[in-house]
Amino acid sequence: MKLIELLTSVKEKNLSREELEKYRDQLSHLFAEIMLELAELEKKEALFMGQITEDESVAQKKVYWKASPDGQREIELKRYTLAIKEILNSLKSRIYQLIY
Repeated sequence: MKLIELLTSVKEKNLSREELEKYRDQLSHLFAEIMLELAELEKKEALFMGQITEDESVAQKKVYWKASPDGQREIELKRYTLAIKEILNSLKSRIYQLIY
């Protein structure tokens, strides 16, 4: 299941505890996969930044990175992780409400 589908599914109000736990597990796995992809992009960024020429500043190089396809993907993934963290917290709260 994709992130958008998961986010839509989780919004439903009358989910059972089992469904909530299933979505929590799926989001946790997705979060882990995103973190692994981010690690690869951060390594690429480090190598990219290491190729600064004399006529480039660090700030310019950072702008070039963010404008590159890999830099754009990194920005996107970082925002996904923030969204997933919020949804995971919400799911945990909903699960605890059903338990107690």
